[in-house]
Amino acid sequence: MSNTIQHFSHSHPLKQYHDIRRKYRKEAKINCGLCQLLVEDDQICYDCYKWECVYPLHKTCAELPQYLNHGLHDSLHGPLMLQKRSSSNNGNNNNNTTCYYCENPFQHNEVFAYVCNQCSLHMHMTCALITIPILTCDKDNNVQYFCHQQLMMLVDHDNSKDQAQCFVCRSSWLGLAYSCTYETCKNFLHSSCAKFPWKVDNSHSHHHSLALQFSKPQSCDLCCKKHCRLIFKCHDGCNFNLCTECVFVKTMVSCQSHVHSLYFVEKAFYKGNCSACQKSYADWSEHDHHLVPDEISRTQSFLFRCIECDYNLHFLCGPLPSTIKFKYHIHPLTLIDHQITKDDHYDQFYCDICEEERNPYFRIYCCKDCDYSAHIHCLFSEIQNVYACYQIMKEIKGDKKVVNKLISFGETRWTQLIDRTEDTSNDQQNLGEVLSNTLTDEDKEMLNDPFTFGSSSEDKTFVERRYQFIKTEINAPILDHQLFSIETIYNINEFPSFNSVHFWNFYWELRYYKHKSGMKLDDKYLGQKVVDINGYKVPITLAHILNTLLHYYTESDLFGPRVENWTPGIKSVFATIFCIVCDQMCRTKMKDVTKDVLQDWFFYLNAIAGKRYRNNIRLKKFIDKIIKRFFCFEAIRYEKDIKEKLMLRIVDLEDELKKCKEKLHMFNTHMSWTFEKIKNPINDALRLEEKYVDEIICFDELLNSEFEAIHFP
Repeated sequence: MSNTIQHFSHSHPLKQYHDIRRKYRKEAKINCGLCQLLVEDDQICYDCYKWECVYPLHKTCAELPQYLNHGLHDSLHGPLMLQKRSSSNNGNNNNNTTCYYCENPFQHNEVFAYVCNQCSLHMHMTCALITIPILTCDKDNNVQYFCHQQLMMLVDHDNSKDQAQCFVCRSSWLGLAYSCTYETCKNFLHSSCAKFPWKVDNSHSHHHSLALQFSKPQSCDLCCKKHCRLIFKCHDGCNFNLCTECVFVKTMVSCQSHVHSLYFVEKAFYKGNCSACQKSYADWSEHDHHLVPDEISRTQSFLFRCIECDYNLHFLCGPLPSTIKFKYHIHPLTLIDHQITKDDHYDQFYCDICEEERNPYFRIYCCKDCDYSAHIHCLFSEIQNVYACYQIMKEIKGDKKVVNKLISFGETRWTQLIDRTEDTSNDQQNLGEVLSNTLTDEDKEMLNDPFTFGSSSEDKTFVERRYQFIKTEINAPILDHQLFSIETIYNINEFPSFNSVHFWNFYWELRYYKHKSGMKLDDKYLGQKVVDINGYKVPITLAHILNTLLHYYTESDLFGPRVENWTPGIKSVFATIFCIVCDQMCRTKMKDVTKDVLQDWFFYLNAIAGKRYRNNIRLKKFIDKIIKRFFCFEAIRYEKDIKEKLMLRIVDLEDELKKCKEKLHMFNTHMSWTFEKIKNPINDALRLEEKYVDEIICFDELLNSEFEAIHFP
């Protein structure tokens, strides 16, 4: 084979080198012209045969095909071509900045890629070379796997693939596997990873059939697992994918707080916030995985999920049986949200099943008669049995009236649950339709601005200016501390004392606050079917809340005497918003209340109560019980925030000071050694430092002297 090639990316022939240092200085860094990675001294490479032309290529890069057919690219567009990437960012198309296969962005030094100029598809060179197996279906509807146009064979072992990974699960060879027989190919599939049907009718999660196929790394829409290569994809072209584990998930449970049933996933990879507690388990492990409570570590892979709405609940927060029968305890165990009072914050709590310590702020099952408490994860088998019975009653018997109700976090106090099997006909109106038929123009105007409705433009302007003045000029230094930078802290001349003046200034900011959307409802409520609770038409996910409230209180207790004058539309809006606020209060710990949340709560309750300056007992209690505590937590957060930022700055400065001292010591040592070496020239230079240059060398000497060798120690 000739040691010279003509590469399509360069105009001159390239010569093969076994020692690239024959052409370049030893200290020079040599990067490959295609992959831009370093060419090592011992690597065989190619370079331009012209000595003055620089174009080194790794041997493996030089031998890459210029054209490549890829299993994930439409063959009608022709093969992919290895070429320079386009640098244009035309519109929102990011195909030329992101690899189609791995979906990772191209780095600035990744100049070349495999490209389709028709569909703007770009792939990393390494990704394009990954061989994708294909699958077909034989006459008996059995799936067959092919790789390199050859049937993959089921074998016990293949020595050539000891270091390879299964194309599906990315783990090493174990047991029977389908192996590619092509000499250099490392592809294989565990037998267990390949035993799936060609097509499934997965109507419980998607209204179209799903087809098994190999793919670029995808995310499963149910368990959120990433980098799935063998997936069930919507046969009708929807962007819907299920991994091979989730395609057969059948357990579904109802939830009072959500309009759809939820899937119960036992091996989930969801990292986002829970729709109930508004927190992510990822926050625990990011800080210190050693501090993760057992309640989380034992249940964090379980998830309740609605794919359609992206509604997700931690297992601890999700719909669990309201009572459980445990064979080692005589009484049924009741589900509660937490078990702690204001007097026992520092006590230790234990599970009576495993006898390990438990966190009192998590949900538990307990028997109050016997002072018996248990982790939820210690009763997982019993909970699974309830779910199994639930599925049988729903799917086999067709009986949806389950005796053992399922309760999510924050729902335990809403005892008057709603039977969702009633009044669920298709012709039933949703809340948006109800409001469009019942809200008058005057109602809509009032809901947009409930406090200054009917006031003059001058009064409205005064209220807005007053709010902005209190917010920006008076309270900003206290309650916007989360926006502080270290430079802002330096400029604080006097820190706030969080006294009564500051408290009442904050109170007046709340009184003048107006939500930017007024009393507008979120689309997720407007799209829900309504339930009529004593003349109040509310979304189905809030009906159990209003039903419970009206069971214990009168309409006047809840909404005040003005309720008699409300139109049907106003009744629906105010009742819905009141239930939303109550629901949020039941799911939010005092320490997690933010200023934005508090402002919205106060605005909604104030609007429902009536006139802005009315001496309302409910609002006074809200101020005394909630706003005072929030203000104290703000003082705690303020102290923590400022201190942390100053301490971090001190640490940074100390690190910087340490580096400066180390560098100074290194410099002093070096210069001491240097000056010792050139001591005589230094002394000579210092002796002449006050002399003018023409006194050191005269013009005759400069112009007429001959060159002599220069010596310097």
